[in-house]
Amino acid sequence: MGLVVPEPPKSSLATLRESLGALAERGSFSAGGLREARVDQISATTPHQVFNLTLEDARRGKVMEHARSSGWRYLLAVDDRIVASAETESREGARQAFSQVNSGPFVVGTIEAFTVAERAANEQEGGLELRLIHVPALYLMSLWLKPLGEDGSDDSIFIPIAPTPSGLEPNRVYTSEEFGSRLAELAQAPPELEPDDTRGG
Repeated sequence: MGLVVPEPPKSSLATLRESLGALAERGSFSAGGLREARVDQISATTPHQVFNLTLEDARRGKVMEHARSSGWRYLLAVDDRIVASAETESREGARQAFSQVNSGPFVVGTIEAFTVAERAANEQEGGLELRLIHVPALYLMSLWLKPLGEDGSDDSIFIPIAPTPSGLEPNRVYTSEEFGSRLAELAQAPPELEPDDTRGG
């Protein structure tokens, strides 16, 4: 079955399309690849659910037990070229609110990680659902490939997205145990963000 891209909630897609349309009409995009794009040229691709992990939970090394769903992320394409990412965030009930558009280095890093994810998923017997784990305190984003229908399974694999904090290799496939162990080590001394840091989703 390979890599399975999940179907996002209708509310997330509706909110995203409405917000992108409004930004395009006002010429409010800061991302270079979107500034001159018409609404009909922009498409949201490869939806993946975002899960956040606090620094305290990262210290425990138990990723799947403590990760909390925070919304959905998409890659934005203009005429089939990925130029940015966009996110919606979960609110009370089933509501989704527009969160952000970003053209930082994590966008290119995500494209690279997807290539590794597709190859890794094709080597598995069952399907792996595409997710994303975000640890804001560590400036870390990683693809999370979760076996379908297995809640709490330790068979998930993780592929850190470049740029990564020291101690994790971008685009390397980690088992759940390896990833949790590395996170726990990193969380003991989280990196400091410099004023001119340009990292972003």
